Amino acid sequence: MVSRTGRRRAHDRVDARAPLSLDRNIPLYELLPQETVEMVHDASMGILEEVGIEFRYDEAISIWSDAGADIDGTRVRIPRELLMKLIASAPTQFTLHARNPAQSVQIGGRHLAMSPNSGSPFFLDREVGRRYATRADNIECIKLSHQLPTINIGGGFHCEPTDVDIPHRHLAYYADSMRYTDKISIGSCQGAAQAQDTLDMAKIVHGAEFVDNNAVITGFMNGNSPLVWDESMLSAAILYARAGQPVYYSPFALAGANTPASSLGGIAQLNAEALAGCAFTQAINPGSPTIYGMFLMIVDMRTGSPMTGTPDLAHLLLMAGQLARFYELPVRSVGMHTGSKRLDAQAGYEANMNMHAAILGGINLITHCGGWMEHGLTVNLAKYATDSDIAAGWIRYAQGVRTDDFSDAMDAVREVGPQGHYLGAAHTVANYTSAFHMPAVMDQTSFEQWEEAGSKDTETLGFERVDALLAEYERPAMDDTVEEELLDYVARRMTEIPKDATQ
Repeated sequence: MVSRTGRRRAHDRVDARAPLSLDRNIPLYELLPQETVEMVHDASMGILEEVGIEFRYDEAISIWSDAGADIDGTRVRIPRELLMKLIASAPTQFTLHARNPAQSVQIGGRHLAMSPNSGSPFFLDREVGRRYATRADNIECIKLSHQLPTINIGGGFHCEPTDVDIPHRHLAYYADSMRYTDKISIGSCQGAAQAQDTLDMAKIVHGAEFVDNNAVITGFMNGNSPLVWDESMLSAAILYARAGQPVYYSPFALAGANTPASSLGGIAQLNAEALAGCAFTQAINPGSPTIYGMFLMIVDMRTGSPMTGTPDLAHLLLMAGQLARFYELPVRSVGMHTGSKRLDAQAGYEANMNMHAAILGGINLITHCGGWMEHGLTVNLAKYATDSDIAAGWIRYAQGVRTDDFSDAMDAVREVGPQGHYLGAAHTVANYTSAFHMPAVMDQTSFEQWEEAGSKDTETLGFERVDALLAEYERPAMDDTVEEELLDYVARRMTEIPKDATQ
């Protein structure tokens, strides 16, 4: 049995399962010249001053009125001097604390963190195919995220537990997240009541005093582009801000449909929306951590369907990172998005187009880096595994080229000389496991070896990797009294919240 002191020591433990290094050591790509950045900034300020943005929640209007914004009903016009003053109080980076301190990450600066799929209603079952997701599926996703070193945010609503009543789902997925991983978790932001439940559960697990003084959860605040923040998001944002817990204010962009059909024009609007959200947190609680976010997709003008993995989306990602650095804010955006229905060439092409731009663009928190299929409608565990394989390669890419082994490598040249080989050289023996990135899933064997092994495609190899990881899974320790208190809270709230409640 875990003792009560385990709770007090929760933030003193060290896990042998250390995550990968997440600092970029390569140059970031500046797509826009500085004068264009300033032109976009000026246009965004003009949008906020002249057009304004809807904050459709009475308490939010009161907060903006007290801060000095111009109010007309639910329309808020924010003078640029006020906006920039508020933004200046936000931290440029902060620590997001996991239940296990070895899994905590820095958000901002040159740091990089990744989170997996979120919110899919469907689950790709390897036996029956695409079906509605369940709570058991979400737990399996949490366990898999716990096992993958590339994933920093292991807990959350990876897929919708459709066998749990909608008003109770946030209780199930956050409690499951806390029990099945000790990594960081996404919290519920779908209204004040859900946000309060999430904060209450976080205090049970981490301790109230620790939560009062540290960031332990984060979550999505998706705006309704163009230029609307609604009550469900804002009521949750107020609670998170007052509790000092960061959220990512992310306009939900379908470029060409809810933004102008122009990459530069679209980014000016999205920039205004994201900045208004970040400034709102600072109007509530100056100095509280906040994340400048953008959820980016393009609309196919032929069909109206969303598109991802396109050059235009890559441009938007690069501009999002550049603008966030202009305001000295941590930035979140998208990663391994694909519109593909299977784990095929399209899935790989689209995911890699996005990831290259996200890595070079300096995105600090890259979301949807595991399992995302069909524009987010379906989660696929095989793609979780292959995405993690690709992500490990991108992390290695971002780390840059080693220079500390150069002298030893030159000694190896002298040791081997002409017409030899390096396989038995001392330098090779000392470095063969770390000298080069070696994928865990992708098949690099000869045709004959591949055929002899069963001619397995990537999805088959991905599922085999999933099976191996889940077979090794061990639930991380949790103080028995904390777990009991958490489960009691969930049971009580599920009886208090009607099954047909609206939040």
